[in-house]
Amino acid sequence: MISVGICTATVFLVGVAGGCRRIESTGPLRGDGPVVALVAGTPIYAADVAVQMRGRRVDARRALDDLVVFELLARAATDLFLSGTDGAEDKAIQSAKVERLIEREIEPRIAKDAISDGEVRALYDRGKTRFVHGRLVQIAVLCVFTGARMRVEPRARAESNARALKAYVDGLASKTALAFESIAKDAAWIERKVSVTTVWQGEDEPFPAGVGRAVAALSKPGDTTDLVGDETGYYIALYLSERPPENVSFPEASPRLREEMYEPWRRRRFLQLSQDMSNGHDIQVFPENFALLAGGAATR
Repeated sequence: MISVGICTATVFLVGVAGGCRRIESTGPLRGDGPVVALVAGTPIYAADVAVQMRGRRVDARRALDDLVVFELLARAATDLFLSGTDGAEDKAIQSAKVERLIEREIEPRIAKDAISDGEVRALYDRGKTRFVHGRLVQIAVLCVFTGARMRVEPRARAESNARALKAYVDGLASKTALAFESIAKDAAWIERKVSVTTVWQGEDEPFPAGVGRAVAALSKPGDTTDLVGDETGYYIALYLSERPPENVSFPEASPRLREEMYEPWRRRRFLQLSQDMSNGHDIQVFPENFALLAGGAATR
């Protein structure tokens, strides 16, 4: 069973689909407490939100999201199952209807095999270099960035700083990722615009081809490149590890990608289906009444 609590988008997303409209105005104060939202005229009280927050250990916005989606699904379930149409039925009956609606109308549409091949293919294409690549070398890189449009004098200072950095690195007794990180945290090198990053480097990405060619010659931990300079800056790379070439086809990668994308896809799809079933019900939100939650719960 999939609980309505799987929704992670905020209530302010309601209205993107399904014809719902978000209206913010001054919220009413009823005899039984402040109202933080109205779903098709049904109030959600601050006390309801506080109970949901405690029960699910979530913040006020997430708790309200859960309650709004429940009300939407309760109405869709009532319309579908044609009972309890007075709108005042017991919450336990509403919950049972919502569970039945989710089982019958939503769960089959958010199963893992409901993810289309097109969606999986798009993810594969966006990250294709993850699956199809030559030898990749993991490197720590000390950088002095310049940029193609840097003027002559600042570029000369950057080059001087980079050459001083190379002399310092050559003098290190042990060349490690920790040593490179320590350099980049040293105030003297920070002043000289030295930074560090760790990446997987191929032939020409993420750093330019000149860095890629220099890195390709590295073979073991502790190996470093000469100072490599181009219009983007100056670089010294340190070998950390490597991955062999791969050529993983889409059919081979598809099961892994489908597994990776399933949870966020399911949450988005669940919210979309909930909205589609809302039949255009108005959603009114009164954010100023969050401050009236007992004990400042809205800000925790």
